[in-house]
Amino acid sequence: ALRTQIGQRPVLLCASTREGEEALLLDGYMRTTLPADMLLLMVPRHPQRFDDVVRLFEAQGLRVARKSQLRGAPVPADAQVLVGDTMGEMVAYYTACDLAFIGGSLLPLGGQNLIEACACGKPVLFGPHTFNFMQASEDAVASGAARRVDHARQLFQSVFDLLAEPAQC
Repeated sequence: ALRTQIGQRPVLLCASTREGEEALLLDGYMRTTLPADMLLLMVPRHPQRFDDVVRLFEAQGLRVARKSQLRGAPVPADAQVLVGDTMGEMVAYYTACDLAFIGGSLLPLGGQNLIEACACGKPVLFGPHTFNFMQASEDAVASGAARRVDHARQLFQSVFDLLAEPAQC
C-alpha cells in the first residue's frame, strides 16, 4: 500500500537513523546529483526525534511529507523527503523502498539490524560502524547483498551508481 502511495519513483530508505546521522545524510544528499524524482524516506530510530528530523530537512528548503499525515493519500509528487513518523511499520518501509541504508552505522553507534532489510530482498548499504551486527554485516557484504560505505557522500554516490545499474541491485 505504501509503495502505491509513493508511485514509481526510486526510493532510498534511511532506516533507524540516530541523532547526528540525519545531518550527515542531509549533507550527502545535498552534495550529490541524484535522480530528480528520487524520494528519500527517513525513518528515525527514536520517535521523539521525528519533529526534529522534519525541521532539519525543511530548514534546507526541501519539501517534506510525513507518513502519519498521508492517511492513505498519495505522497505529494513534489515531496523530496518522506519522514516515516509511525511505529511498527518498518516492514512496510523496507517493502516500499528500492535501496535501504541501515542507520546507527555512520557514527560509532554500532549499527542497527540489517537482517529485516535483507529478508525483504532489498539491496543494503551501511556505514563503517556495525559492531553490534558484525557477523551479519560481514556475511551480507561477502554474499553481495550489502555494501559498506565510509561516509554519507559515498552512500549517495553508491545509490546513484546502483540506480543507474539495476542489475547490481
